[in-house]
Amino acid sequence: MVRLGVDVGGTFVDLVLATDDGGLAFEKVLAQPSALVESIVEGVGALLARTGVEGGDVAEVVHATTRGSNTVLERSGPRTALVATRGFKDVLQIQRALRWSMYDVQLEKPEPLVPRSLSFEVTERVLADGSVHVPLAEAELEEVASRLAAARVEAVAVAFLHSYANPAHERRAAAVLRERLPDTVVTASSDVSLQAREYERANTAVVNAYIARSLSEYMQRLVGALADLGLEAPVWVMQSSGGLASVAQAVERPVRILESGPAAGVVGASAFGKSLGDDDVISFDMGGTTAKAALVSGGVAAMATYFELQRVGSRRGSGLPVDIPALDLVEVGTGGGSIAEVREGTLRVGPRSAGADPGPACYGRGGEGATVTDANLLLGYYDAGSFAGGLRLDVEAASRAVDTVAVGLGLTRLEAAWGIHQVATLDMEHAIRLVSINRGFDPRQHALVCTGGAGPAHGPRLARALGCRRAIVPLAASGGSARGLLEAAASSEVTRTALVPLDRPDAAELCEQVIAGLVEEAARGSFGAGGTSTLRLALGMRYAGQGYELLVPIDPEERDPATIAEAFHRRYEHAYGYRGEQPVEAVTWHAALVRDAVERGGGSGRRHAGTAALPRRRDAYFPETGVVEVAVHERDALHEGSVLEGPCLVAETTTTTVVLPGDRVEVARDGSLVIHVEAAP
Repeated sequence: MVRLGVDVGGTFVDLVLATDDGGLAFEKVLAQPSALVESIVEGVGALLARTGVEGGDVAEVVHATTRGSNTVLERSGPRTALVATRGFKDVLQIQRALRWSMYDVQLEKPEPLVPRSLSFEVTERVLADGSVHVPLAEAELEEVASRLAAARVEAVAVAFLHSYANPAHERRAAAVLRERLPDTVVTASSDVSLQAREYERANTAVVNAYIARSLSEYMQRLVGALADLGLEAPVWVMQSSGGLASVAQAVERPVRILESGPAAGVVGASAFGKSLGDDDVISFDMGGTTAKAALVSGGVAAMATYFELQRVGSRRGSGLPVDIPALDLVEVGTGGGSIAEVREGTLRVGPRSAGADPGPACYGRGGEGATVTDANLLLGYYDAGSFAGGLRLDVEAASRAVDTVAVGLGLTRLEAAWGIHQVATLDMEHAIRLVSINRGFDPRQHALVCTGGAGPAHGPRLARALGCRRAIVPLAASGGSARGLLEAAASSEVTRTALVPLDRPDAAELCEQVIAGLVEEAARGSFGAGGTSTLRLALGMRYAGQGYELLVPIDPEERDPATIAEAFHRRYEHAYGYRGEQPVEAVTWHAALVRDAVERGGGSGRRHAGTAALPRRRDAYFPETGVVEVAVHERDALHEGSVLEGPCLVAETTTTTVVLPGDRVEVARDGSLVIHVEAAP
């Protein structure tokens, strides 16, 4: 079976083709923001031509896209409105009482996607137990529909109070609006989220409506363009949860694929760790625009039922909340293209990025700001003659850009370049601490899997700072997310709020009822090709009286309330260092039906080593040694069992691994570089 993975990032499109003989072929092209489909077609065409594979031979295409999140980031979506329960139309403006920066008197809350002028009210009221307190006033809906038409609204989100407990009013209102406004996208919050907390659920519905048309048009164009290349294979789309959805499912609930690229990176990191016997890994994916981090424990990636778009400094409450199943990852605006600036005498890196156009200064396309890529080039880590699949880098342009930082800080050019590299690494160290130490996990007990174009250049230094025992750089790490796409399985997921005190006499019966309902609803999701599936359960639980929950994985076969409560006690103690004595409440219930794995080609991806050759040599800077001449090993020339001593560089077509002084590298059976990290001084 020939399978194709396509990951669209902020700067590059990464592609991987897995053939039925166990081999992998890779391609990387610049992602043109105004012509993403054309960029994908360029990469697919080049990959097929180079491998000699016909389009009709491809059995499956798996895709990850930033289309939805970019639409929100750029505020490029359509004119969108909100229809809410009377008295609650300001929910998007009021948000939460929580101040994400407690002492900032100039703090600004996240800007809603819907202005107050496009928020409307309808009389109705459902109570928290699902009972109807005030019937839906359908006559008011007719008036609201007329006002929406007059306002030339293109998308509408309907979010009524407590619709997670009883969605009847909300779905009736959505049906009326669809009938009256046939050319308008209408999303009912209960169709995308069945969780409590009205602000989060309302914003989830708004985001879904806001990106629906753009995502639908994009997917239609992509499927058509692939067909023109002869690829008639089914197209799967990575969800934020790490599972795959069909194109139809992705278009119906686009909010669920907002974090598809980062999720693919985590799935890949988990698979790479398992192949080397490491079930406890930290996924570190640093691309051209951002860096992402997530934790995998016991071979299972940490999950969440809530995340925020556009967080400021990774602070809860600073972004736009979305209630969807998602891998628990942290994203920071630090990538290879992140621009370094001197502000008030302090060096800062990102979140502003040079992107793919014009790109870093060294690309020679008009970029003038000093970026992380420019700094790494001047430190000697990158080869100016061949970068990211064939780009030639302009050292003089990089020098001019970094000089502006050096002058602002009173440093030499080399010192400024190292400062940029170090600040970028520190930003990512903070992100990893959020998903590990802040969750009760010790990074010293995990291996760091480094992917993304810039990940192998920063990962070993990051692993040393965190105390990780090993760093793993998979083969073709630059396309780690694209490879992760080929490790994923289709899944159908449901998350629902249902408050069940686990000490109630009838708790066992209530648990069975809720789980049975979740499984039934999840089973309605189609896997397309059929096959068997595995049930995964996780419960968001809390001590009675608390306001937020911890999501705890639960054995689907073990549904005894006392056993479930004990699992929560253990997880709580692991996270916070103690366990309470209050009764435990199950609040959020998450079920996933995951298609069981089938035999697929392209498992190992190990390529035959090329002819052994003496390594090239190049000057590179390390704070431990200063500027020193180091060996530059070609990765294609390495073979299983090869051992390298740092400092040195390992170069491949699309990335370079920086091996620090004192570190030792072994080449694993699957071609991965396993770096044994020297303890930090």
